[in-house]
Amino acid sequence: MGTLVQKFGGTSVNGPERIRAVARRVAASRASGDALVVVVSAMGDTTDELIRLAHEVSPHPARREMDMLLTTGERVSMALLAMALQDLGIEAISFTGSQSGILTDGAHSNARIIAIKPERIRAALEQGRVVIVAGFQGVSPETKEITTLGRGGSDTTAVALAAALQPARCEIYTDVDGVFSADPRVVPQARVLTSMSFATCSALAHLGGRVLHARCVDLAAREGVSLTVRSSFNDTPGTPIGGAMKEQAVEIARVESIAHMTDVSIVIAEGNAGGRGEARGILEAVAQAYPSLELIAHEQATATHGAIVWTGTRDDADALQKGFRELRGPGGEWSLSVDHGNAFVSLIGLGLGANEAARAERALEKAGIALIALRMTAAAMILRVENARCEDAVRALHEVMVI
Repeated sequence: MGTLVQKFGGTSVNGPERIRAVARRVAASRASGDALVVVVSAMGDTTDELIRLAHEVSPHPARREMDMLLTTGERVSMALLAMALQDLGIEAISFTGSQSGILTDGAHSNARIIAIKPERIRAALEQGRVVIVAGFQGVSPETKEITTLGRGGSDTTAVALAAALQPARCEIYTDVDGVFSADPRVVPQARVLTSMSFATCSALAHLGGRVLHARCVDLAAREGVSLTVRSSFNDTPGTPIGGAMKEQAVEIARVESIAHMTDVSIVIAEGNAGGRGEARGILEAVAQAYPSLELIAHEQATATHGAIVWTGTRDDADALQKGFRELRGPGGEWSLSVDHGNAFVSLIGLGLGANEAARAERALEKAGIALIALRMTAAAMILRVENARCEDAVRALHEVMVI
């Protein structure tokens, strides 16, 4: 019947009983006749605990050593799940990312997959085994170093394996029933979406949706991987991702979901656009040294003056500010400013325009929430609001804007 790749997140494998429950679910899927590859995250809060431990040992742990440390969490999960499956009488074998043939570039902490050589996986599947793969990790063929794909990267591991094992489909199991119209912890009346297009799901993931790793959605779209978000705690159908939106007239704009991010730091570099300190060199240097910072804008105001804007965490912004003088090089005259504690609420949907912007602004005004800035993209309207009022803004906008 083909190959099914299932991914189980940290809450799904959080402890022995949850691992045994996942093993029973995997066994039921195998009974349907599919060849099964299962990708697992680290158990519960293991990754956060390892990060905390690293910073207790060293205030500035090297990224290479952090990758070596953090990949141990997924290795624990994969071995335990293989044991649980074997106790159910199912032949299973666990592989690390490198054993699975997941090849990446050399960027520690935020590596990109460049190729997959799944020979060992294919051989194990042909032997009738369930293959358990440690998510979030790979190996650089150039440096021979273990790498990680960034937080949430197990989703991308699963989609990449499904793409390499085509024809295959991918199911992402988490602790919620699917993709919601807003974070249900903030908006109790938020509903599970019955389907979602790749374009809007990608926007949701990039702008603060916490269900899927943004890169996994983009990869699924490029490779045509059938993707579904489901709960590992019940048998609800979840949210299929892919294709065009259904039951919607082409010219009717609709907000499908709302994402939000709090405590965001905004970093702005301004200065001379030429010389050795030119914008291109700064862009490349920041991308290499601080891969988690997201480039938002690069503006060339005049022939000699430009501005670059990133967003990210306080830690990354502060680290860039401390290291900016060395990073920018001796040429050019560039200054860096950092603004902490910002919040963004994003309305996700195709075709949003001036009418929807006006409705959103009225909804915020009615709730007594100041709109600081507004930006439009092809699949989202992004509103900057006060950090302290972010969740209030999500609730006010969901009530008015989400159909």
